[in-house]
Amino acid sequence: MIEIIFYGRGGMGAVTAGKILADAAILSGNYPEVSAFPSFGTERRGAPVQAFCRISDTPIWTRAHIEKADYAIVLDETVFGTHIISSIKETGALILNTPKCPSEIRETYDFGDSKITIVTADLTQIAFDLKLTTKENQPIVNTSVLGVITKSSVKINLADAQKAIENKFGASSKTALNVKAAQMAAELAEVGEVN
Repeated sequence: MIEIIFYGRGGMGAVTAGKILADAAILSGNYPEVSAFPSFGTERRGAPVQAFCRISDTPIWTRAHIEKADYAIVLDETVFGTHIISSIKETGALILNTPKCPSEIRETYDFGDSKITIVTADLTQIAFDLKLTTKENQPIVNTSVLGVITKSSVKINLADAQKAIENKFGASSKTALNVKAAQMAAELAEVGEVN
């Protein structure tokens, strides 16, 4: 079983990202069992939000919040800190929306002796480049992060992610932009492995 926590802010689509990832996992044929659910503090736009996703090839019996994740996916760097690092398993991975490279993140934050892989991609810039924004001109990054996930050890490919995005939003020019964002994110992601 692979356990994933999405971190973001209200209105960024962390919950939607978890649901789309669950659909992509099923479409891959590798993970027929999925579970995706949110956790809200104060339910308002801009407040910190967590969404949880479990994918597995065997039945998932637990419905509890994830304490230690295989993957922590951070949609907004302003919510990132040591509390997120401590929520990642010793050999897990951090996927962070940032213009910084993995080595900068490792130098800035205390990862201790963990073997956490750091993957970075500037999803915000991708959204602005594609004009993939909300009515309030906020960047949409929840779909592009799925492209980054396809570059990880999770056995979901880009075609699965694209189909899941299309399943969620239907056929439209906005959906095509979301798919393009995922493709660009997959190409631009930087992986900082621990030796």
